[in-house]
Amino acid sequence: MPDVNVAQRLTTRTMRTVVVAVATAAVVTAANASEGAYFSQSWGWVALAFLIPTSLTLILERAAVPGRLRVAFALLTVALATWIALSAFWSVSSSASVRETERMFVYVGLALAIGFVLRRGDAPSVIGGVLVGIALVSGYALATRLYPDRLDTFDDPINSYRLSEPLGYWNALGLLAVMGLLVAIGFVAHSRRARFSVATGAVLPALGATLYFTFSRGAWAALAVGFVGMMALDPRRLRLLWSTLAVAPATVACVAYASRQPALTTEDAPTADAIAEGHRFALVVVALSICSGLLAWGASRVARRVVVSRGAVRAVNVGLASLVVVAAFVVVAAAGGPSHGISELKERFDAAPVTGVDLNARLFSASGNGRSESIGVAWDAARERAVVGHGAGSFEYIWYERRQTQLVIRDAHSLYAEMLAEVGGVGLLLLTAALLVPLVGAFRARRSRFVAAGAGAYLAWVVASALDWHWEMVGVAITALVVGGAALLASDRRRPVPLVGGLRWVTLGVSIVLTVLAVVSLVGNQALFAGREALARKEWAAAVDHGRRAQALLFWSHEPELVLGDAAAGLGDRRMALSAYRDAVTTDPRSWVAWLRLAQVA
Repeated sequence: MPDVNVAQRLTTRTMRTVVVAVATAAVVTAANASEGAYFSQSWGWVALAFLIPTSLTLILERAAVPGRLRVAFALLTVALATWIALSAFWSVSSSASVRETERMFVYVGLALAIGFVLRRGDAPSVIGGVLVGIALVSGYALATRLYPDRLDTFDDPINSYRLSEPLGYWNALGLLAVMGLLVAIGFVAHSRRARFSVATGAVLPALGATLYFTFSRGAWAALAVGFVGMMALDPRRLRLLWSTLAVAPATVACVAYASRQPALTTEDAPTADAIAEGHRFALVVVALSICSGLLAWGASRVARRVVVSRGAVRAVNVGLASLVVVAAFVVVAAAGGPSHGISELKERFDAAPVTGVDLNARLFSASGNGRSESIGVAWDAARERAVVGHGAGSFEYIWYERRQTQLVIRDAHSLYAEMLAEVGGVGLLLLTAALLVPLVGAFRARRSRFVAAGAGAYLAWVVASALDWHWEMVGVAITALVVGGAALLASDRRRPVPLVGGLRWVTLGVSIVLTVLAVVSLVGNQALFAGREALARKEWAAAVDHGRRAQALLFWSHEPELVLGDAAAGLGDRRMALSAYRDAVTTDPRSWVAWLRLAQVA
């Protein structure tokens, strides 16, 4: 009988491992494949992917009392969402603030799922599922570049041949590949089964090629920061270092070969040349993937058989620390001192972007491509209302009032500067505290096998978000928060205690309310986007039907009114168009689009 019970427990544990990994991979893949879940039509179903399991777990009394760090992460995320929702009362655009609140349904749902659905033993499954999802998305992205004759994708003028599909933003795709690289290295180093080391080692060249073809300088910088953080956190850093050095040659060779393909790295290259080079490079990727898998297998075999003394480990740790200090000293000295180096870096960051058809040259430029201006506008706005800000989602309005160039942007190229401008010091404090919790959990659980790798990937996203709008790329953000949240699971020390009583009912009530709101958001935004698509096809009657449905559900937004006005204008009904545009202006008086439409008809 004991043997039967043990077998049942092992079977149940294996099934849970598979389910958690598959579910995580599915969410990561679907969210990033849906244009990075940047647009509001995706937020509802992504939020429901987290909220429905949470509600069911609470209803079926399967939830356990989460650890303190998981509780802290959930409470801080809920507090941030609440503050963003409250900012609608003093916002320059209450419509924009409510829209940002819709996005927060996703992050609150994720925090609740980490707190009440997942368990301590799920951390490896979660991180593994994230890696699978990133590998699938990156593999498709790379295929669009190598097989343009079979996977036709659209390159807009801003894209400039930088790999961005299916997310639509090259820097976000590059960061996603970076997180995959870091997690894969962690699996190569610490997997207990050789087949997992081989499988994860085999995906490294493809991830490296995907990263390279994005030509994202920020992603490469994030890779360096994430790897240093992973090395610093992992107590088995000698094994991690050995595994990295063992598998690196195949990925480095893949990136080097990619950089020497002119038709794949030059704007407006002849299509026939791009197809030929892409097909040839695909064979190189396959060959190097096999090679990388074999190198990973050899690295794991050596790591298992070679026993390293504590003295050798201490010597390596001291050597690595000394190397970092010496490298920092050399860099500072070469820059002419700290102040001169900072000034020169700022000058290069503020300089005009590098132009030219050869995208390889872009990787060696420090130009911020206008980031300093958007960050400067956010900082100036923050100083005016330092405590509460101008309201969530208000940066777009502030930018158009104060911009010195004709750049059209919606979000500042810095999560933290934009938060300070929109929701003030209170909002930035809540955000910072929430983002620090997974790092605290990673430090506490650093001896768990894959936590350091997950923390490195999470740290890469946290740092990259300082100079980009990755928070708005919901698919990338949830990928980072999920892989960072795995550290919260691994950091739990207490034995599972069933969640009962008032706390369970309160949490269930919050989850159900959010589920209902997410459904409303999903149906309303789907109708809104269906109306816009009908307008593009000049199906005016269908656009009116979709617009009215969106108007009933998204009553706080001016966007359904714009759809109705455009449809009425298409039908030649000037009176209805005037009424719809006036309603749009009344709902959001700061929307220049609504005023423009009204002026055109009036």
